[in-house]
Amino acid sequence: MQAIRDDGAWEEWLAFFLRGVIQVSKQATETARRILALREGHRQAITDALPRTAANGHRLLEHLYEKPIVSVNDVQELNRTAYPAANDLVTRFNELGILHEFTGQTRNRKFNYREYIQLFNDNAEADK
Repeated sequence: MQAIRDDGAWEEWLAFFLRGVIQVSKQATETARRILALREGHRQAITDALPRTAANGHRLLEHLYEKPIVSVNDVQELNRTAYPAANDLVTRFNELGILHEFTGQTRNRKFNYREYIQLFNDNAEADK
């Protein structure tokens, strides 16, 4: 910025800025591709593994893209089901590797959509 004030080096600054825009755009595109691939893979896994409850499973999966951390109570409210049905769905997602319990508790457990969250952590690591 000082070079712009001192020497009027607008072209150099603009080239630097545009290189940054290009890099961020490429990273965002790659992240979007990875999210879509993850989503489709998990949609198929839910369809295959949970034929009777696939609709609730797909609803939960879509919800995880907005809120990647949930509790059984959240799932119960989302799908408007009884607690045992919500708990069963969370257990099945855990078995499929979609959700991971991270509190270590037996009550009030929280689960995260680790693979989805990791996509953003991977980008943060690449930026360093």
